[in-house]
Amino acid sequence: MSHVPAVGDPTFSDMQQWIHLDEKWFYINPETRTFYLLPTEDDPYRAQQSRRFKIKAMFMGMIAKKKSKNRDARTLETKAIQSVTKECIRETLLTHVILTIYEKWPQQLPKDIVIQWDNARPHQVPKDEEFQVACHAHGFNIQFILQPAQSPETNVLDLGLFSVIQSLQYQSFPRNLDDLIKEVARAFQEFDPILNKYTWITLQSCLIKILEKQGGNNFSPPHMKKRSLDNQGLLPQLLEVDRDLIGQVVHFLDTVTITEDDEGHMEVDAD
Repeated sequence: MSHVPAVGDPTFSDMQQWIHLDEKWFYINPETRTFYLLPTEDDPYRAQQSRRFKIKAMFMGMIAKKKSKNRDARTLETKAIQSVTKECIRETLLTHVILTIYEKWPQQLPKDIVIQWDNARPHQVPKDEEFQVACHAHGFNIQFILQPAQSPETNVLDLGLFSVIQSLQYQSFPRNLDDLIKEVARAFQEFDPILNKYTWITLQSCLIKILEKQGGNNFSPPHMKKRSLDNQGLLPQLLEVDRDLIGQVVHFLDTVTITEDDEGHMEVDAD
């Protein structure tokens, strides 16, 4: 509901100042893989030391609703770590995410920015002075919003970028961690930026479904034939929310009681 104006036009806000941030594991050997072989070819075989400890790499993705240009290649340095901690996340935010925002943010847009990510344990927004100064340097005002635990997925990365990159990467057959990183980087370069426009529209349609389900996630992302509509010049950039639906949701929220148990889990009771 925060993306729909409280009064007036019931059309989604443009989300131009929202950035979605998330991490995703990419595996050198996925659970399943399909191959098409000639009768004379051997079945592909790869041994692994353990099914529990697969070779994998974590990538952090950041996406904003703006046009994307060709990306410069950067030299990647591989470092193995035992676990992704809040200290690792803080370092990545400072040295990569925030600096990239400074570099790439369109000059015509206001610098009040909201970064949305999920409520994973390492996702604790740092409170130290260095981090706060970085979020407000160069005229920027960068704020973080965490999705509540057990809430429907509303991160646009999972609706497009991550799934497309993963499908492209799984067409390769990397032999080691460095090869895996190179293949994910290649898949990222091959990603068609026009799909970003479509996924932000998909996000709006998913938000409407969440409203219809009163906050539930028991729905499938709607199919709108966006590419066909785009080719005809009929693709809407912002979707309109039915006024009656807004009224129903507001009424539902007014009757909901939210409590927190001893373990920090949220419980919702509707009158």
